[in-house]
Amino acid sequence: MKNLFMIVIVAFTFTVKASAQTYEVPKDYHFNKQEDYVKYEPDIIKTADWMMKTAWGTEPLKTEAATQFLLIWAQGTPDVVIELKQAIMDLSDANPQLGFIYMSQFSKYAIQHKADFDKTKANMAALRAVITKYNIEPTHKRDNDVERLMDLDKNNRLETWISNEFAFN
Repeated sequence: MKNLFMIVIVAFTFTVKASAQTYEVPKDYHFNKQEDYVKYEPDIIKTADWMMKTAWGTEPLKTEAATQFLLIWAQGTPDVVIELKQAIMDLSDANPQLGFIYMSQFSKYAIQHKADFDKTKANMAALRAVITKYNIEPTHKRDNDVERLMDLDKNNRLETWISNEFAFN
């Protein structure tokens, strides 16, 4: 049983490393019209996945390029509206990278759920990704706001918290 566990861990490590290496940040992208944003949606999903899998500080130049690509896309796309409420800002004050995790995962959810998009579910997906990244990131700084969010999720109160904090109209 112990050997099987070790084999699974080793296989997972190589799979994550291999998939992280295959990601390339788009170059020479431009967003002049709505179709340009749609054309890059698959790249936004790949960027979101890569950001989740890549440890902070391991590839700083690639991370910066990926973050810039995400930000430029998110600021201009007419199809995805990310509201950065104070609650989200508080979750990324100690670990600013978590703000980009939130944005990328919210965007990913919105792209993958165009026909059945739900803001609460998009926020749930993005916030659970923040929790996951916080937990797996070895260099994260302790953050009481994120840990409170973890408790809310563990006690099945995350959706209620989202409804109260975000007060969707």
